[in-house]
Amino acid sequence: MAAPARTRITAGDWRGRLIDTPRGLGVRPTRSMVREALFNVLGDRVVGASCIDLYAGAGTLGFEALSRGAARVTFVDRDRAALAAISATAGRLGCSERCALVRGDALAWVRRTPESAATAGVCFVDAPYRDAGLDRVLEELGQSPPALVVCEHHHERRLPTRIGGLALVRDVRHGINTLSFLQRISSDAPEPH
Repeated sequence: MAAPARTRITAGDWRGRLIDTPRGLGVRPTRSMVREALFNVLGDRVVGASCIDLYAGAGTLGFEALSRGAARVTFVDRDRAALAAISATAGRLGCSERCALVRGDALAWVRRTPESAATAGVCFVDAPYRDAGLDRVLEELGQSPPALVVCEHHHERRLPTRIGGLALVRDVRHGINTLSFLQRISSDAPEPH
């Protein structure tokens, strides 16, 4: 059996701790440079927040958020092995009670539980680059918008400036990745800088 690949948490309480990524899943964890840029933009906005990690994979974004003070994270992924890896990491980090694991398709989950999206402080969306369902997931999130959606996508994909109740407030490019920040239009929270 092949050993898992690993990535490290970049900052916070668990800086340097490892997150397992099972081999063969086709999981593409967000690179550390991109995570650092993302959380530099978020700043304290993640502290005490309820977060959602859609297309969670190994849970890299969710664990980074927990390390930096998020109250809880709901990890959504359809792959049983990915969720098993997330569960193992949560156990090793001692944060299982702050993690909810959902096995299912991201679009189906958002459609089924719009109240979960609407009450989230931050929703991370890191779909596979060629996922045809990403636009539909963002449209559904726009119907019950979280305070902030952070979508990591290939730089050639352009997101609209408005998606339902979400407005695109910032794009940050790193190599082939772009981080798009979409904020709830009625939110009183400050825009990311």
